[in-house]
Amino acid sequence: MRRSARTLALTGATAAVGALALLSAPTAQAAPAAASTCVTAADTKSYGRGEISLCPQSDGTTRVTGWVEDLLPGGGWGKPDGRCAGWWIEMGAKGGKIGPLVCPHFTSTHEATYTFDYTFKPEAPVTGARLNAFTA
Repeated sequence: MRRSARTLALTGATAAVGALALLSAPTAQAAPAAASTCVTAADTKSYGRGEISLCPQSDGTTRVTGWVEDLLPGGGWGKPDGRCAGWWIEMGAKGGKIGPLVCPHFTSTHEATYTFDYTFKPEAPVTGARLNAFTA
């Protein structure tokens, strides 16, 4: 009886240590992967198209790379649409902010495509991005 009680106690202690190791392992491994996951999007609409990648950096900033093109650039207000094509950067419960955009009717060169590569410090983790038309 003493032998089986000692074996049972040892087996129980080993199982408890193993269970704790299993519980803590995924948490330790998941944090770095989640922190380094980039959010990417590509879209085409009647007014614009583009691609964007938003990658969290170790210093709390997010690197933003990609391009956006205004497909209805026109020559001014309402010709043909008078709006800008750009990216809306979503930040979960915090809402979001206007990201890279191109407004060819406001520039002297009337470039309809904008390629970007910059970093910013978001108010909350970036959760997505969507192509949008903005009135400037």
